[in-house]
This record gives sequence, C-alpha cells and structure tokens, in this order.
Amino acid sequence: MILRRMKDNLREIFKLTGPITAAFVLMGVMGIVDTMIVGNYNTDQLAYIGLANSVFVILFTIPIGLLQGVLVKASQKFGARKFQSTGKIYNEGRRYLIVLSVIFTLIGINGEMILKLLGQDPEMVKHGGRVLRVFVLSIPFILIYVNANFFLQSIKRPQVAMYGIIVANILNAMINPVLVYGKLGLPEMGAVGSATSTLIVRIFLALYMLYYIYRMKKNPRVNKFFGLSRSYDTWWNDSKTTRKIGYGAAITTVATNGSFSMVSTFAGWMGQHTMAIFVILINVSTLVFMVCFSISQATSIVAANNYGKRDRDGIVSSALAGYVVSLSVIIVLITLIYNFPNQIFGIFTNDPSVIAAINGLIFYLLLDVFIDALPLNIYGTLMGRGDVKIPTINQIISFLGMRISACYLLAFHFNLGLKGLILGLACGGFSSLVLNTGRFIYMTRRDYKYGLK
Repeated sequence: MILRRMKDNLREIFKLTGPITAAFVLMGVMGIVDTMIVGNYNTDQLAYIGLANSVFVILFTIPIGLLQGVLVKASQKFGARKFQSTGKIYNEGRRYLIVLSVIFTLIGINGEMILKLLGQDPEMVKHGGRVLRVFVLSIPFILIYVNANFFLQSIKRPQVAMYGIIVANILNAMINPVLVYGKLGLPEMGAVGSATSTLIVRIFLALYMLYYIYRMKKNPRVNKFFGLSRSYDTWWNDSKTTRKIGYGAAITTVATNGSFSMVSTFAGWMGQHTMAIFVILINVSTLVFMVCFSISQATSIVAANNYGKRDRDGIVSSALAGYVVSLSVIIVLITLIYNFPNQIFGIFTNDPSVIAAINGLIFYLLLDVFIDALPLNIYGTLMGRGDVKIPTINQIISFLGMRISACYLLAFHFNLGLKGLILGLACGGFSSLVLNTGRFIYMTRRDYKYGLK
C-alpha cells in the first residue's frame, strides 16, 4: 500500500519541487551573484558582507520560521478540503508579520553593537556593521513575500514566486555592479552597495506578491473559494495553533542558523583571509542545501495534505518519496562540485591563494553537504504533520549543542582550523538525522497502533 502511494506522492512532490526549487535556488543565486561581484571587487569587502550575512541570516530567518505555521496549517486545511480556511490563515499571517517586522528590525538596526558582542576586531565591526544596517531594512519586505509565498505554496501555486524571483535576479544583476563599483556617476559603495541592491530587489518581490494576491481578491469566485476576505479581530487567538508550529520552526531556525553564525564567528577569529574562504565554501554548500530544503518543503506540504486527510500511509510514503527525489539531486550536485571545483569556486574570487585553499578542503565540504542534507526530509515530514516539540528539541541538541562544540573543539583544540569547522558542521547534521529518524519511526508506529491524533 505504501509503495503504491509513493507513486502518487512522487508526482505531487515533483510538481511542487520544480517551482519551489527554482525559487529557492534563484534566491540563492542572488546571494551568489552578490558574493561573486563583491569578491572580485575586493577580498576584504567580501569578508565584511560575509560577516554581516552571518548575523542577518538569524534576524530574518527567525521570523520566517515563526511564519512557517502558515504553510503547514494552510496545507493541512487544503488537504482536508477546507479551502476557505487557507485565506483566513494567510490574513492572520499578514497581521503577525507586522509585529515581527517591527521587533526584528529594531533588534538589528544597531549592527555594530551586535558585532562587538561577537568579539570581532574594530575594522570588521565598522564595515560589517554598515552592511548589516542596510540588510536589516529589508526584513519587512522579506516577511511580506514569505507569508504570501507560504499561502500560495499551500494552495499549489508555487510557480508565482518563481516568476517573481526570475525578474528579481535580472534586476539584481543589473543594479549590483553599478552600486558596488560606482558606475553611471554613482559613488563606489563596495559591500554596502551590494546590500543596497538586495534591499531594492526585496522591495520589488514584496510588491509583486501583494499585487498577485490583490488580483486574486478582485476575482469574486477565487476570493470566495479561498476565503481571502476572511479576517477577524480574534485573529491572535484563532492563530494559536499556527503560531505554535511557527515557534518550533523558529527555534529550529535559531538552532540551525545560529550555529552557522557562531561557526562564521570562529572563522572570523582566524582572520579576514580565512573568513573569505569560509564565505565562499558556505555559499556553495548553501546553494545545495537550498535545493534540498526546497524538496523537503514540497515533502512537508504533501505530508501536511495527507495529515489533513488523516492518511497514515500517505504520510510515510511522502517521506520516502521525498528521499528518492532528494538523494538523486544530492548525488548529481556533489558530482558536479567534485569534477568542476575550479570553475565553480573560481566565479567568487580571482585570488589564487583562496582557490588553492578551497581545493584542499573539497572532500570535507562534500561530506558536510551530503550529511547536512539528509535530515531535511524527515524533519519536513514531521513538521507537515504538526509534530513540533520533540523535533525542535532534537534540532537544539544537534546544532546548538553538537555542531558548535564539535566545530570549536576540532578547529581550536585539535588545531584543524578551517577543516575542523567543516567537519564540525557535519557532526550537527548527523546528530539531527539520527534523532529525528528515531522520532519519525516512533510517530509512525504510534499512528498504526492508535491512529492519527
């Protein structure tokens, strides 16, 4: 029965994975273009933007995690054929994101103070802080885009975001070098110029998504079907379950990205040259991670649909189908990186010493990429069924506990340097895989013994 259902779930995951992956990858490509332009402009400026990103990634991904409940709950309602509830959940997220935007923008606006607390040297604090301040201004626009995208993904319209990001990448590729190098009579801004280009593009994406949903609301039949005008003053109490899922996703985001930021701080302690190498390695591994995360997002949506139908076999088969797709993609991407390292890493820098150092670390990077991608589908399936508490604890143990301590010990205590940081990252991913696989097996056995709860 489960194997037969896998065919249907594979079809659903493939239909969602294409546009979701394209959107995620193109978002990653935007960051890679920024890194490539700044890296070829100046290695020190690359270190500044990398350091600012290591903090900013926490400041915007925490509220994205808090909004994750919109995707899960709306997908569950869609699977249960309660279509009007999906629009209501979107409107609750729209109000929630205003609160989140204010909080996280205020936290991040004083970038220099944050970097000082992380023990960075004065030069890194001064320049990295300026970049971080510009990044922080984009938080409200990121959340508008994400909330709308979560709603559209839940109702099986993931292609909308993909089209917007295609245009956004074109705009970024045009604006970024102008601001970084100071073309067309504009001042030469370096890393700050790259951050400003990113801000402009994120404003465009937010306005694009709002316009698309506005067009849906103007169509009476579509508006009524999805409940886009459903919004109540009791939205805070109504969204309690949605926010609960978001709390777990946000804590997981803190654990995952917080560990990356802490490890980036370790790299910063090793100097600007090492930090620049680490930024390039992380950009490539993040691109692979984003592809695999988008597959896990599609898996989560399909699992949530099956959970809404109270379909036990569907939940298990969605996890298995997700792994079939994910492992196939990981193998292809790792093979490409292994066979063409100079071509891939060479787009980020023209510094021969940086390229040589990266080539010496390629095996360890690929090991980390493979191990970090493996837990994603299991975690996505658990989130899709609304299982929050235990998976969240597992992620805290794996990333804030295992990953950070392993990176520190291997890099500094065992004197492995940057190699130790990469191996430490892999330790966190392996811990997450073991713990959440155990949780998935337990929940599956409970479903068959007592039924879905």
